[in-house]
Amino acid sequence: MAITAVTVTDLTLNTESADLNGGAFGTLGELIVTGADGFNVDVSGYLDRRLVFIFTDQGAAGDDVTMEAGTRPPSQRADLGGTTITMAASDTKAVALENGQFLGQGLGWSVGNHENNIAGKSAGNATYLLVLAMPRDY
Repeated sequence: MAITAVTVTDLTLNTESADLNGGAFGTLGELIVTGADGFNVDVSGYLDRRLVFIFTDQGAAGDDVTMEAGTRPPSQRADLGGTTITMAASDTKAVALENGQFLGQGLGWSVGNHENNIAGKSAGNATYLLVLAMPRDY
């Protein structure tokens, strides 16, 4: 399995971020190498923060992204199930996901791993994912 590990980009109030393109223009974040194997986002340090997931499709066809429902525990709203982000070719879409619905073990979990992941799968191999942690406003 080639599960892609995606890191969170931490934003700071009133400060510009580094360049968010992973390479060429439109390659925001990290390439989900094998869409069917999916991705894990380690959110351990961001459980009290709003996260924004930005998906960019670089393929000739839209590669829908399915966010996996969390596992209970720790997810208190796992019963709401997963959700699908519909992507057309060359789309870039942003979505703020509720940690309580999607938090869980992640894909490829084994004993000894933590349970603070948000996971999903892409219908193809041409999707990039950038995850931004919004700053605390205090």
